[in-house]
Amino acid sequence: MVKQAGEGVTGIILAGGKNARMGAEKALLKVGPYFIIERISGVLKNLVGEILVVTGCPEKYTGYGDRVISDIITGRGPLGGIHAGLVHASYPRALVTACDMPFVSAGLARLIIKEATGYDVVVPRYRGYPEPLFALYGKSCINIIEHRLAEGRNKITGFYDRVKVRYLEENEMAIVEPRLDRVFFNVNTPGDLEKANLLV
Repeated sequence: MVKQAGEGVTGIILAGGKNARMGAEKALLKVGPYFIIERISGVLKNLVGEILVVTGCPEKYTGYGDRVISDIITGRGPLGGIHAGLVHASYPRALVTACDMPFVSAGLARLIIKEATGYDVVVPRYRGYPEPLFALYGKSCINIIEHRLAEGRNKITGFYDRVKVRYLEENEMAIVEPRLDRVFFNVNTPGDLEKANLLV
C-alpha cells in the first residue's frame, strides 16, 4: 500500500558514465553509512513498482534494483540510458535519477509522479535550468529519443520540443521540499563527496 503514489511507474537509476572527475564509480561511494545508490534505491522502493539500474558494468550493481540492464544504443551518455530504461520498463512511465544524487527527495518524487497525467515528460526547473536527471519520462518518448540518437543528438533536453513537457517550478517544489539545493546536489569530485558527507 505504501507504493500507491507510484503505481504504474518504474524507477530508473542511471549508473553509467565515465566518472572521470571522481576516478571511481560514483554510485558506489559512501555518503554517511550508505552507498549513494543505496540511498537512492531506498527512497525509490517505496514510490515505484520496480527499480531498474542502467549500467555498462552489471556485475557491480546486482542487488541494487529489481533488474540490471545495459544501454541498447551504446556510447550515447545519459539519453542512451534513459532510452534503455524506458524500453525495458514494465510500466508506462519511469522516474529517472542520476546515480550521483545522494539526497533524492521522496516528497519531490511524489510530486513529479503526481503531475504526470497528460504529459510525456515532467521535469523540475531549478535556478532557471531543467533537471533532466531527476525527472519522469513516458514510454511515449521512446521513438523520438531513438530518432535523436540515430542523428547523433545526445542532449537529453534536445527532444523536449517534440513532446508534451510539464515543468515544475521552484515555488511548486518548495511546498513539498524546502531543501532544493540539497536535492539537486551532484557528487562529481572528491570535494563534492566531502561536502555531501557534511550534509548527512
